[in-house]
Amino acid sequence: MRTPPTTLHLAPAGPARAASPARAAVVAVGSGKGGVGTSTVAALLAATMAEQGHRVLLVDAGQRLGGLHHLLGVEPTGSLGELRGNREPHDLLVHVAERLSLFPASIGEDELRPTERRLLMRRVQSLYASVDLVVLDAGSSAESLVAACADGASRLLAVTAGDRVSLVATYALVKLLHERASGVRVDVVANRVAEDSVDRLHEYLNGASVRFLSRTVPFAGSIPDDPDFGSALAAGLGTAEASSGSTAAVAVRAIGERILAESAVSHTPMHRLLRKG
Repeated sequence: MRTPPTTLHLAPAGPARAASPARAAVVAVGSGKGGVGTSTVAALLAATMAEQGHRVLLVDAGQRLGGLHHLLGVEPTGSLGELRGNREPHDLLVHVAERLSLFPASIGEDELRPTERRLLMRRVQSLYASVDLVVLDAGSSAESLVAACADGASRLLAVTAGDRVSLVATYALVKLLHERASGVRVDVVANRVAEDSVDRLHEYLNGASVRFLSRTVPFAGSIPDDPDFGSALAAGLGTAEASSGSTAAVAVRAIGERILAESAVSHTPMHRLLRKG
């Protein structure tokens, strides 16, 4: 069975809408192999959380040419390499929607060495203080996944399909981060997997991780196949427009709200978590 989300008991709060946490929740979205919908999940997570009233920064953090601007229907105003000159990270931000901004990928900048890229990406962290949630689209390469975790992510959503190749690649991703970024929590997201296969998918990944790595891999959620959403994207609509009424968006929204709720608790002083009596 899937590992259920931990039930957290909070002291009663006044308003229904909690105040923004002092620090942004930084979540990387990645996968063990390409083609499983990593960028779409990252864009949906950012868009749905912004619609819920959270300030969100979406970062195209993969080392290869990013496509988030295409998914969101916007045009980049610059790229990472320009930070070597006089431009600052906020100069490159692309406004996507109210409360949602995109930091674009290094389009056409193959000359950036891995070390130089990591140093420039660390400058992007200056943007984190002004938002509630940072979503890093880390892609599927080992280097970009590890770098995303070094750039402040405390959790990685490992997106996987249900085929055997995807499952093996996802376990390899869990193992990679266990060895090179052991402090980062890895949660599994099943994307476009039949509901009757989701439990077996998580049992396989969690069982292998417990057996060989002595760590559990929580289940973040399942995103259903939504043909209408896919058709809307193919027709050229941006993620925000395409997600209207989408079952996939509803599922991603639930994942995002749970992440922010857990992050708010982790940033809350202990005395505020204690109930009287």
